[in-house]
Amino acid sequence: MKLPSSDLPADRVRAWTSALDAMASAGEAAASATAEADLMAATADALAGQFADWVIVDLAPEGNEPPARGTRSVAGRHPAPRLASAVAGLPLADSPLTVSAMEQRTPRVQASIADPAELGVLPDGQRVVDALGAGSYAVSPITVCGSPLGAITIVRDRSGPPVTFLELSVLAHIADLAAAAIERFEAGETPAGR
Repeated sequence: MKLPSSDLPADRVRAWTSALDAMASAGEAAASATAEADLMAATADALAGQFADWVIVDLAPEGNEPPARGTRSVAGRHPAPRLASAVAGLPLADSPLTVSAMEQRTPRVQASIADPAELGVLPDGQRVVDALGAGSYAVSPITVCGSPLGAITIVRDRSGPPVTFLELSVLAHIADLAAAAIERFEAGETPAGR
């Protein structure tokens, strides 16, 4: 029996290594952040690379149901400032996949594109999925005290391996680290060692 290339042991080891490195980097970002904006940017930067081609971190104001506006940080494996800025400028409500994950408080993975408008549409009419070259993606809500305050979305391009439940599981843990940092901000605590 011939295994698909993504099931070869070396590929799985690379996937696990990448996921663990991403979790360590995101954990460091969460532990050292002093404000939500720092947390968002550092988390997006920590995950962009081997773990994800694009990362979108959303935070929405509490009590904003459904979340219409919020703040968004976007990072890519290969810098594209104009594209990142355009995606960051979209209202959270225009990203149905993210809103659904937040409302249901459930991580979601799309190993292939189900709806090309799931991640939103740019002002020029181009779908975010197409602009990012997305082949697969996953999103995990950031939940504090049972309330969804945001989400982290990772995107893999069409030429790379699809996002799997491994990445989704790690992403859920990273979202928990972000939630713990937000709780720390709300409590007025500072990062350890500061």
